[in-house]
Amino acid sequence: MLNKTYFILLPLCTALLSFAKLWQTLSPTSIVPVLQSAVHSWRLSRYKCTHGYTIEILSIDPLVMYINGFTTDFEIDHMLRVSKNDFGLSYVYNERLESVIDTRYRTSQSSMIPVTDPISQCLSTRLKSILGNIQHIRTEPIQVVKYEPTEKFLTHMDWFDMPRNLTMKRGNTMVKRAYNRMASIFAYLDDRCTGGETYFPNVQSVSAVADGDKFSRTESGKGLLVRPRRGNAVFWNNLFPNGTGDPRVEHAGLPVNTGIKKGINLFSYYFYDAPMFGGEEE
Repeated sequence: MLNKTYFILLPLCTALLSFAKLWQTLSPTSIVPVLQSAVHSWRLSRYKCTHGYTIEILSIDPLVMYINGFTTDFEIDHMLRVSKNDFGLSYVYNERLESVIDTRYRTSQSSMIPVTDPISQCLSTRLKSILGNIQHIRTEPIQVVKYEPTEKFLTHMDWFDMPRNLTMKRGNTMVKRAYNRMASIFAYLDDRCTGGETYFPNVQSVSAVADGDKFSRTESGKGLLVRPRRGNAVFWNNLFPNGTGDPRVEHAGLPVNTGIKKGINLFSYYFYDAPMFGGEEE
């Protein structure tokens, strides 16, 4: 009996001594990130892509909707973790559809989420679930954006003045397909700020007794203000049924006054060589 106990306890004691020596080399400030990373990796391995959002229609024409619970706390924490070391000045498109930095119009910082990321793939599926019978062949890679005090994005449209081309596989052939941005989602990841509303100057204002914590009218009563609320999002349609851009959905990211606003841009593509409604998925 002694021999069995000895052979059981000896490896255990050796392991405990090794762990104790390792623990002595680690300070509390170094061990906490290691443990947090391990817990996050374990949770990510058990992540299931489910959809539990609810929708409030803010405008029918143009279509603008408020989405409660578009992202979960875990999805938010994951995207902030993945993007935190890769922020750079945000780009805009010029008249030739080239990506350029122009701080006259946009002063935020951006970081991209890889398309292979499981949370990115889930949110793409979530946007497609909202689109339903509307064409939803592909979504644009998710862009995490960060606005610090005074940073803003002046009034702009998400749709392009002329279609862009995307080379992609269709059947067994690589082809160039003309596309534009159909649906836009801006989802709020961090709302510990004042200011920073998403402002639609040409969308009819909501009622004076609407939920002012999430969306409201301006002081003049014109236009729609959507306030940053963690986990929630605003959705709008960019295109008319004939595929041209709707100028009524021009919008701005108003300056942040205090704190930091973080969110994501998520767009769906409309390919001009496929039906806008129904039709084949590809």
